[in-house]
This record gives sequence, C-alpha cells and structure tokens, in this order.
Amino acid sequence: MKTLPLTAQSVALLLLLPLLAIPATSGAQALPAAVASPISTGFSLPSSAGTLQYALSASQSISNNYFGNSGTDYNTNLNGDLAFISSSPRDPFNMVFSGGRSWSSSSQSFNFLNLAISQVVIAGRWNFMLSDSVSYLPQTASAGLSGVAGVGDLGLSPVQTGAIPGQGVLTGYSTRVANSSSLSLGRQITGKTSLNASGSYSLTRFLSNSSSSTVPSSPGLDTDGDSVSASLSHTIDTRNSFAGNFAYSRNTYSGANSGIPQPGFSSQTASLQYSHQFTRKFGMSLAAGPQWTGIDSPGLTPTLSLFANLSASYAGKFSHATIAYSRSSNSGFGVVGGAISNSVTFSASRTFDRVWACALTSAYTQTANLPSATSLPFTFHTTIAGVQVSRALARSLSAYASYSLQNQSNQGTTAAVDLFSGLSNVAGFGITFSPSAVRLGHS
Repeated sequence: MKTLPLTAQSVALLLLLPLLAIPATSGAQALPAAVASPISTGFSLPSSAGTLQYALSASQSISNNYFGNSGTDYNTNLNGDLAFISSSPRDPFNMVFSGGRSWSSSSQSFNFLNLAISQVVIAGRWNFMLSDSVSYLPQTASAGLSGVAGVGDLGLSPVQTGAIPGQGVLTGYSTRVANSSSLSLGRQITGKTSLNASGSYSLTRFLSNSSSSTVPSSPGLDTDGDSVSASLSHTIDTRNSFAGNFAYSRNTYSGANSGIPQPGFSSQTASLQYSHQFTRKFGMSLAAGPQWTGIDSPGLTPTLSLFANLSASYAGKFSHATIAYSRSSNSGFGVVGGAISNSVTFSASRTFDRVWACALTSAYTQTANLPSATSLPFTFHTTIAGVQVSRALARSLSAYASYSLQNQSNQGTTAAVDLFSGLSNVAGFGITFSPSAVRLGHS
C-alpha cells in the first residue's frame, strides 16, 4: 500500500490534532441566561419542515498561488446562502443555493454559484425523487458549500446529484458550468425489503477565458455522462441492513475546446453493501465489488478493478464528523479523459458554548489514468485541507476566520488540460448575517 507524501501527512495531522484534543464535555457547558436563546455562528441548513434559512456574508481573503497565479492576491467577497424545506410530509421539496462574487486586486474577479433542488413524491408503496444540481465555478470545487475557499462556508458540504468519488483533480482558472439531473424510484416490497432504481445525466462545459488580460484561455474537456443503477435492500433489524447494487455509467468527451480528442469509456459495477448503526449517533456503511471498465479504443479489452465505498459518521448535538474512503472510475473532472481515484476525506464541526464554532475538512486523492494504448501512465496526488473558526457577535451576526490550502503534484507523462501544480494558500476573514429560520406554511 502506498503512503501519502510527507507534506500531505503533516497537513492532515495538523488539522486533526486540534479536534482530537477537544474535551468531550466542552460542548455541554451552559450559556449565561442572557444568551440562552438560539445564537447564530454562521449559515446552517434548516432542520425542520416548512422552514427557510438564509445568510449574507462579506469577507476579505488573501491568497498565494491561487488558480496557479504567482504572487499574493487580495479578494473582496460578497456571497449569500439560502435553503428551504417545504412543509409537505408526503411530497417534500428541498432547495439549497450558494453564490456570490469575488473582486480581485491583481488577477481575476469571478462569480460563483451552486443550486440544488429535489422533489419527492410518495404514492402508496412507491416513492419517486427528481433532483437537479447546477454549478458555475472558476476552478474545481474544493471547500465548503460554495466550493470556493475563504468565503465563510467551510463545514457545510455541497449538495450533489449522483456519485462523485472524493476530491476532484484541481485545475487552474477554468470557468465551467456543470449540471446533473437524476430520477430515482423505490418500491417497498415487504416491511423490510425494498427495490430501488435510478438514472442520471450530467454534463460539464468549460467557458473561454480569452477576454482576461491576466489569465490565458485554457478550457478543459467538455464531458457528458449518463448512468443507471438498481439495488435490492433488506433491513435485518434496527441496526443492520444490507443491499446488492449494480450500476452502469458512460462518459464521452468533446475535444473542440481543448484540441485534445479523448475516447469515451463505460463502467459496470456490482457491489454488496452493509450498514450498521452502533448507536443513535454513530454509524458506518461498507460497499465493495468488482468494476469492469472499457475504453472506446481499438484493441483494448475491458479491465477489472476494485470498487469500494466506506464511510463512518457521528452526529451529536454539538459535534458532527464524517470519514470516508472511495475507489472508483470517474470522468476525469475535465482534466483527463477518464481516471480511477482513491480518495480519503474527513470533515468535522463542533460548537462550543453556542457562540463558538469550529469546522475542519481535509482530503487526499490519488488519481491515475485508465489504461490506454495512446497515453503513458500518470498519477495525480491532490491534497485539500481547511479550518474555520466562527464567533457569534450578536443574535444574528457572527465573524469568522479561515485558512485553506491546496497541494497537487503529478507523476508521469500526460495530456492533461489546464492542470494545477504546486501549493496554494487562502486565508479569509469576514462577517455573516444569518437570522433564525423563517417558518413558511404548516409543518
């Protein structure tokens, strides 16, 4: 088994040690009576039906080598977040939005947004869910709800449609639009057994940056992907369940922007999944099986590899933590035409005395190209890490300070498009206005 580079190990340990040192009882300390009501330490997702939560943030960030731009850059950021859960108990509608603008002092100003919606319909023993997510970003998503470092939303994971394994390969400044739509349906066969199926379609389109005087035009690989899957799940008891899954996915590429044609590929995956709930707060899920991947290139036969998806999570009143490992083929994130990634991710958040909040996130991903007769083997090593501390200033106003780093290196020869290489740092600080949830309708 390969070990992480020393730099990646050091970063992960530095971020994990402060969390491990937190006393288990510190989150239970009582507030003074004067501040016993709910206090905001930043934007949070709604926790009950029929509520809307929103936030507005203003911040300043200082970056070094961000987007691959050498030197130090200063950005002024304005962004907002909005989330809504409808009051319908049978046919709930959910929506999460994050977006804003960043003005740069010396390089590239940019807009960013993420929007995810879903609608559930329950009809007897059948349930249907239609979901869609769209994003507009200047680089590979790497931090928080927005995917942009330094804007104050670290600790909130982006809502994703479909399975995106681990952290994506980082690019330079390459503006892209990504969209993913899916339809899922489930049928309750017995009280403990259900049948589920889903289909999804996704696309990524890179936009030209040629109008920028400081950043060259370097669009990535436009990608189209579709997938279908089916699973049969059975609940053994309140703590144990298992499932059998099968999935088929296909990705194709357009070389019109990059000038580098890439063959499409398809993957078929069969896996067994086991889930166990140790306590009300702590659970884990394990899934693994064979994955066959075939490239649309003459003379190449499908290759067999291991698919794995392992995760454990803890959800308490004041603390949340998730650690996960995934191994799977993927589209190549607009950088290369198909890849296999091994990814380890960790995230945690904790509230202290209800006026302090800390969020940590880290990820390491090893990405290798799919076997091809037209390209030599290569490997990317991607490390992402971040920490954010927030403090309530008033009932609906809080301040935060954050630090994020991105590190990526590559080995071997590759025809990668607009690949980021090196180390970048982003430090941010700002204020967030986030009032209590607004109740809409009847729950």
